[in-house]
Amino acid sequence: MFSRTAVAVKLRHRPLGLYRSDGPAPGARRFVRRTEFRPSIACSMALVAAAFREGTPCAFSTETVHCPSAHGAFGLMPPPWTYPGGAMGHLRLVSCGNRHYAEGRAAFEELRAAGASEARLEQFAEGEGFKRSPELLTEAFGSMPSIPLSGGHVNIAPLADLDDPPEVVIFLADPQQISALVTLAGYSRPGLESARVPLCSACMSIALFPLAERASPQPRAIIGFTDVYARMSQRRLVGRGYLTFSMPWELYAEMEGNVAGSFLERRVWRGIA
Repeated sequence: MFSRTAVAVKLRHRPLGLYRSDGPAPGARRFVRRTEFRPSIACSMALVAAAFREGTPCAFSTETVHCPSAHGAFGLMPPPWTYPGGAMGHLRLVSCGNRHYAEGRAAFEELRAAGASEARLEQFAEGEGFKRSPELLTEAFGSMPSIPLSGGHVNIAPLADLDDPPEVVIFLADPQQISALVTLAGYSRPGLESARVPLCSACMSIALFPLAERASPQPRAIIGFTDVYARMSQRRLVGRGYLTFSMPWELYAEMEGNVAGSFLERRVWRGIA
């Protein structure tokens, strides 16, 4: 599927399309089935980053995703709380850490006994510091959109390899390209909000939020990969200079039709590009 927008803004990485189905895309990379907690939880963005770099599709399902954030991001069934310290252990991990709580210290010892790395132990004990407290994080989670899962798998594949429109189109773009995409997204619309930047995990910014935007009469794009942890873990695959720009298919189709005649054909953009 050819993308006028990607060509006009001169993307380095090929766009990806996200869609849900009963099975994985042919040749899709997947994580192995996880039946119990492991000291290292694979980040779903590793497969997405590989899809951008190598053009390989990837697939996610309840059978292969363990990370609680990814379960929410892809609209999968909630995972069993085999995470050390349960749900509260995970909330404290993302916020203030577990070392100040008796149950958190006990979970820390479970992790140590399981062979977790020093970096993982420090992260669990001290917390990631993305919210001041578990209570603020719980309130934030309560305001997140929810999406039904259509079929058993979420697939992400190069847009050029898809015959049918996906539900979401995902670009990997540098700051100059992001500026062009934000402008193009609002080109034929009233108002000034063509995109938003929610505080969320990287996988939520490419799946949950743009999928939820499909229900809006004027869906917005989602600027993502602002997740500090995901940027650290995928820095070698993606690099320092990129963010994701994820659009419901309806917005992407609108943008495709607006390339001709827009600023993308004017002197200013040609000079920047």
